[in-house]
Amino acid sequence: MPFWRRGLTALVVLALAGCPKNEPPPEVPPPLAECDGVAERTPMRLLTRAEYDNTIADLLGDVSNPSKDFPREPIVHGFDNDARSLLVSDESVTRYLESAEAIAAGVMATRKERVLPCQSRDTACADAFISTTGRRLFRRALTVEERAAFKVFFQQVFASQNGNFEVAIEWTLQVMLQSPQFLYRFEEGEVPPSKWDMRTPLLGVELASRLSYLLWASAPDDTLLDLAEAGQLDDPSVLEAQARRLLGDARAMRGRMRFVSLWLRADDIARLSKDPVNYPNFSPQLAASWQRSFELFLRDSLSREGSLKALLTSDRLYVNDLMQAYANRSGLDAEFTPVAMPDSQRLGVLTQPGFLARLSSPDQSSPIRRGIFVLEHLLCQPPPSPPPGFNPVPPMANTGATTRERFKQHSVDPNCSGCHALIDPVGFGFEHYDAVGAFRVSENGLPIDASGSVFAAHDEKLSGPFNGIGELARRLADSRQVHDCVASEWMRFAMGRGLGAGDQCSLTQVQDKFTASQGRFDDLLVAIVMSDTFRTRPAGVAR
Repeated sequence: MPFWRRGLTALVVLALAGCPKNEPPPEVPPPLAECDGVAERTPMRLLTRAEYDNTIADLLGDVSNPSKDFPREPIVHGFDNDARSLLVSDESVTRYLESAEAIAAGVMATRKERVLPCQSRDTACADAFISTTGRRLFRRALTVEERAAFKVFFQQVFASQNGNFEVAIEWTLQVMLQSPQFLYRFEEGEVPPSKWDMRTPLLGVELASRLSYLLWASAPDDTLLDLAEAGQLDDPSVLEAQARRLLGDARAMRGRMRFVSLWLRADDIARLSKDPVNYPNFSPQLAASWQRSFELFLRDSLSREGSLKALLTSDRLYVNDLMQAYANRSGLDAEFTPVAMPDSQRLGVLTQPGFLARLSSPDQSSPIRRGIFVLEHLLCQPPPSPPPGFNPVPPMANTGATTRERFKQHSVDPNCSGCHALIDPVGFGFEHYDAVGAFRVSENGLPIDASGSVFAAHDEKLSGPFNGIGELARRLADSRQVHDCVASEWMRFAMGRGLGAGDQCSLTQVQDKFTASQGRFDDLLVAIVMSDTFRTRPAGVAR
């Protein structure tokens, strides 16, 4: 090529390089909707003992509570379902194996119809068992690979056991019950439709499982799974209708009771013990009666009115022959009887004998435990932790003074006064009730002073003096702060984790709906189910 042409070509290239290119403009992310920020991540969740037992009872008809020997779950902020803390230990693996063997043997001995969808005893029936029972236990249809693996296992056992069909089914069921797909709840979500999405919806079957374990503490039924697999739970109206259907089922009481019992620390009342010198009438049988009385009160409050106000201000007390002194009755038998109590003696959950005994020391009442409970679980304003290395020792009981007088040391001890200025004034309002939850007007011959005060509440209507738990209970029942606190506690329980910044928008909406419903628990649960936090997970793409 002649020199001049090479030079001309170079000039053309240089000129073209200097011209702006006709490229599409950079993509601009669409504006965020109200709750479209980054979602908080919920890890896969191991079934709790209660969820395991309910699932086995509902799907396989075994009501023996097979998890009774499983390791107890760690309690995190009062709840037993914190996903990050539920870990499988060597002991857990052994217990899962033993439980699976016992459950499968029992099913095949007395309840074959629970797992066998056919009368024949052939390969086709085994295939149907794997598909139908596997779907119910895994809470979704089995994958092609899973079905193939279970078929191979069944055939191997069938051959090794000389063609014993039922033994092969029993062993295959054992394997299913020990599979991670049964023991864990996996929530991976859909593939996000846009690279800008911060959240992705749960798959239908994942949402069905999350819904049923919140409302029933158990696996979804076939109706819910069918809708999920058909993609109909993506429709908010269908999802809400299903939530209300589940809430109308008797199994929903288990879900409500699981939360309320943990939130109110009601599970261990029957294991309490009291000092026989100070409380000679105490017995383990009385503690068991406290437990049952409290459970009946909770069920009554949840079923009759189902509101926070009813829970805090109901006049019901359930008593039997061991508890008749609590209701000033006589002639009662072992059956529990509901009694309408005068407001001056019993009003709502805070005055139930078992609840009060739970928040007491073995030898005396505890204004500290009772005050902390109100601040932490009803106001969501936990007091500061004590100084490092500080070992609080309650004052001695039976000193001839009232509990209030003995605990005055907290107000003058500089190591105590900062925290106890918030705790004690609330706790002293409970002083009409001793360590076994009995009503009293005097202690050691001295009159009881049950006046108290709430300091620094976010809700101004709560702050200020009160006289006795009845007055405090009514104030709590009408407080927006208490409603917001209960909503946040139930939402955290629903998610199996602490709530973070990504949950705040949904939480605010849930709290608003709970208050607008006048504190009805079922409306709160529906609001949680319909929230973005409940229905989605992080998309895994940075915005």
